[in-house]
Amino acid sequence: MSAPADADAQELSPRPLMRILGDFANSQILDASIEYDFFTLIDKGFETAEEIARAAGTDARATRIVLDSLPALSLLEKRDGKYFLTPASRAFLVRGKPSYVGDFRHVALALWDGMAHLKESLRTGKPLSRKDTVTELEVWEKLVLGIIVIAEPAAQALCDVLKIGTERSGLRVLDIAGGSSIFGMTVLSRDPGAEITQLDWPNVNAVAKRLNKERGLEGKIRFVDGEHNSANIEEAYYDLVLASNFCRFESSAGNQALFTKAFRALKTDGVFVVNDFLPNEERTEPTFALRFSVYTLTHTPEGECWTLSQYSEWLKNAGFKSIKTHGDIPKTLPGTTLIIARK
Repeated sequence: MSAPADADAQELSPRPLMRILGDFANSQILDASIEYDFFTLIDKGFETAEEIARAAGTDARATRIVLDSLPALSLLEKRDGKYFLTPASRAFLVRGKPSYVGDFRHVALALWDGMAHLKESLRTGKPLSRKDTVTELEVWEKLVLGIIVIAEPAAQALCDVLKIGTERSGLRVLDIAGGSSIFGMTVLSRDPGAEITQLDWPNVNAVAKRLNKERGLEGKIRFVDGEHNSANIEEAYYDLVLASNFCRFESSAGNQALFTKAFRALKTDGVFVVNDFLPNEERTEPTFALRFSVYTLTHTPEGECWTLSQYSEWLKNAGFKSIKTHGDIPKTLPGTTLIIARK
């Protein structure tokens, strides 16, 4: 009875497994290349390893070895000893371009320490380090900028769905843990008369203020330093309350408390919006959300990517009467979903 299994095994290859085990190197290669602006330098006309190393201040031999690995990642082409950008690297990895996504590396790499200790988390059920506390402010200063590239399309989609600036204007908006304030800035681009309040940690708000200034929106958003768990939030005041990209770091009890506070903050017929990565109810798809739950396992005590039924239960318990979802948002990560609940 074992012969067919042995025959099948002979036809299989262990290479995919080896590739999975070695894939950590790819993120380190890309991170180092972005850190030393290799793609930007090539875009400026530096073409050989020696020219790029001289401009970057790196060792010539080490630079050549790393550059030679980038064609395998489809990020460079090499011809006659010279390096050329691919369409993807030209669009997304040249610093200064509006489409630049190099800062997203801070999001991915910030998770590395915890993932390196996944075996310990499996044994204990606890994270080795945490990314959900005020003690990690320096990390979050980078993270909030890194996720703009995936958060802005979701913010644009939200404005479209709620018809902000067309059928809705003059909104009072509370952005809880608003990070870079990309949702607030996007709402202002549609509804210049909106009153936006962002609640977040002081250092994160400082990052957002600098970004507001760069985008010509200095003073347009009111920033409140603090955490939603302890902050005093006006009740029955807001038309729209936002919770974007952080419910996955909260526990079930933490999200229930958050949703109850959001309900109280809203006027009658006000809207509460959650933006996050949702797996399906069976937790089989999308694979990105399932992998991200492993990140939350290694960095938070009780966080994970929650399902729609779990969100719906918390929202109904908080008192919300209508719950709708909007997914498949272009230019976001798989599983990104807007959950829209009405008071």
